Amino acid sequence: MKVLGFCGSPRKGGNSDVMTDTFLKGAESVGAEIKKFFLAELDIRQCQGCFRNCMLGPENRCKIHRDDMDIIIPEMISADVMLFTSPLYCAIYSAIMARFLERCLPFWEVEITGEPGIPESYNILSNPVKGKKAVIGIVHDFKIPQVADLAFKAFEHNIAEIYMMNIVAKLHVTDVRDVGDINQKKEELDKIFETAKRIVAEG
Repeated sequence: MKVLGFCGSPRKGGNSDVMTDTFLKGAESVGAEIKKFFLAELDIRQCQGCFRNCMLGPENRCKIHRDDMDIIIPEMISADVMLFTSPLYCAIYSAIMARFLERCLPFWEVEITGEPGIPESYNILSNPVKGKKAVIGIVHDFKIPQVADLAFKAFEHNIAEIYMMNIVAKLHVTDVRDVGDINQKKEELDKIFETAKRIVAEG
């Protein structure tokens, strides 16, 4: 089984990064092949909003940019489980994560049957990540868990509704602010580790 982790934090070694590493270590401990993408260090250019060129044809790549998404998308297509983690910024996931998710549109191969820009005019011919298992994770420094509701809803909309993956777990750690604070949350990290083991064991 192949498990990928996508960390949307700008801070290397930050709480989202530790969450990602913990999950991947759990997956690896039961035999999974793992790979992490620290998105802030990658060349992922801004979507230009054509909503057209990237989805016409089976190439699964943007027609405008040649960047690290050319490497990432084939990895995602061949993966079995994908983890998406981010700190909570302005009540939502990070801009780094948002930019990455916007650039995942080439998963779709569509046929335009009406006026461009009208959702009903897009007939999805193929989506190679449909049904793949996904896990979403948020960390933040608030004590109230509900502050992350909007971020989780946005993750769910993009990953489950748009990209049609199957979200099998949500990871949520509160009251962590400074780099490494999450390391004091042993119980939560143990749960993340065990969650990864369970998902891999379930196949």
